[in-house]
Amino acid sequence: MAIRGPSSYERNEDRFLLCEQELEAAFQELIWKAIQAGWDEGEACVAIASLADHHILAMQCNEQVAASIRKIKL
Repeated sequence: MAIRGPSSYERNEDRFLLCEQELEAAFQELIWKAIQAGWDEGEACVAIASLADHHILAMQCNEQVAASIRKIKL
């Protein structure tokens, strides 16, 4: 399933909503696959939310490490 990227003409305040709209079908498909595998809908949603949270924490940690490396190189 293809996910379209943002257009250059889109305003910054619209990007979050547009991204959400683009991800919706893939999200619903992932939930459906989890349900078909035997997980209930709530479990699948909580697992996805947890994965997203962990991903954000990893991104923040990676940025902190990159900032520390930049400081060392100066």
